[in-house]
Amino acid sequence: MKKTIFLAVILISGIALGQDYKSGDVELDANLKIVNTDGNKDLASFKLDLTKTFNVTLPKVEACFSVGMTAGDAFMAFQISNITRKPIEDVITVYKTSKSKGWGAMAKELGIKPGSAEFHALKGKAKDKSKGNSKAKTTGNSNGNGNGNGKSKGNSGKSNGNGKGKK
Repeated sequence: MKKTIFLAVILISGIALGQDYKSGDVELDANLKIVNTDGNKDLASFKLDLTKTFNVTLPKVEACFSVGMTAGDAFMAFQISNITRKPIEDVITVYKTSKSKGWGAMAKELGIKPGSAEFHALKGKAKDKSKGNSKAKTTGNSNGNGNGNGKSKGNSGKSNGNGKGKK
C-alpha cells in the first residue's frame, strides 16, 4: 500500500513538473513551471491569491481548474484576461479548444502578439510570480481600491487638529 502511494506521488509530481506550456519563450515556460509547482504546494491558498491578485471571484478561479487547468495555466489565463481586458470566460473557451497548441498560440489568438509590449508584460508577471512576488502589479480588471501613491491636489489628509492641514 505504501509503495503504491509513493509511486502515485512520484507520478503526479512528474506530470506537474513535466508540464509543457509551449509559450514560445523558454524563460516564460520555466517561470510557469515554478508557478505551477509553488501553486500545487498549497492549492487553496493559491486560488485565494488569484482572487485577490486579479480581483475575481472564487467561482471564476474554480472555473479554470474545472476545465483541467493547472496552477500555472490558471495564472496565465488570468494574466491574459487582464492584459487583453477580455473576460476570463473567453480565455477558458480558447483554452478548451486550443490548449494543445500552447499558451503562445492561445495568447496570439486572444490578441497578444509575440514580442509585443503585452507579451513582455505577460513574461514579466510570470517572472514576478515565479519569484514568490504575489503582489506583482497588474493592469486592467481592477476595482481601483489599491493603496498606491496616486497624485492628488490638496493636502495629504493629515491634520493638526485645528481643521488646517500640516505644513
